[in-house]
Amino acid sequence: MVSTPPPSLRQRVASAASQLRERLGGRRPRAAMLLGTGHSSIAAQLQDRVTLHADDLPSGLLFAQGTPLVFGLLENVPVVVSDAPLASYEGHNAEEVTFPVRVLRELGAEFLVLTAGAASLRQQIEPGMLAIVEDHLNFSSIHPLQGPPDEALGPRFPDMSDPYTARWRRVAAEVAREGGLPATQGVFAAVPGPSLPTRAEYRFLRTAGADLVGMSLVPEVLAAVHSGMEVLAVVGVTQLVSIETPEPASIEAMLDAADLAAPRMAALLCGVLRRLA
Repeated sequence: MVSTPPPSLRQRVASAASQLRERLGGRRPRAAMLLGTGHSSIAAQLQDRVTLHADDLPSGLLFAQGTPLVFGLLENVPVVVSDAPLASYEGHNAEEVTFPVRVLRELGAEFLVLTAGAASLRQQIEPGMLAIVEDHLNFSSIHPLQGPPDEALGPRFPDMSDPYTARWRRVAAEVAREGGLPATQGVFAAVPGPSLPTRAEYRFLRTAGADLVGMSLVPEVLAAVHSGMEVLAVVGVTQLVSIETPEPASIEAMLDAADLAAPRMAALLCGVLRRLA
């Protein structure tokens, strides 16, 4: 008896997008927003919302904490919004982590907005500030493009000279400046987690050129660039790492900084979407 081969990634992406399209009544998003920081503020502002809970989502399309996928209008732009994708440190592989990006691209999204929390390695980037990611260092130990290539999903060797689209970085910086939001730009280093880096690792990352350190973003960005999306990534700074005089990380202080950054993040992203409209 000949066994049926499992569906390819391309087939699973197409199937999931088709199911979403049907459940959304044919609505097509222009932007996809996967928000580890500022998610609840943005989701609450959507108009004409359609909410798909975890049980309503196609197989494999999962987000952090079982967050639903919400379709609606933000600044008159059709968007889909959810929390960040699953994290690799929870045992998920690169394909599982980046599957939502590929599905939302297949659904029609051309612009991907990602947010997350991150530690700062620069005195000038303080907790509660926003940092627009201008480039990255991938020390996450996962890469979604490894394995057999599928040209239908994207090129074998995608160019990464501008993974964080320059024009959207400029727009985000302008919106922050006009709105009086404390924001800067920096290089983001992705680490595996879930343990925080050691002093020696922080020192290495700073020497390597990192301004910010976190446990997400980069795999999703790689998949988005591979599939032809424009990308904007912004992090909310949760702590300032002092390598010379180390202190144990305070989860409470990190949460306070994240709470401070969240409304600023929402204001920035609304301003960016306003420009997109």
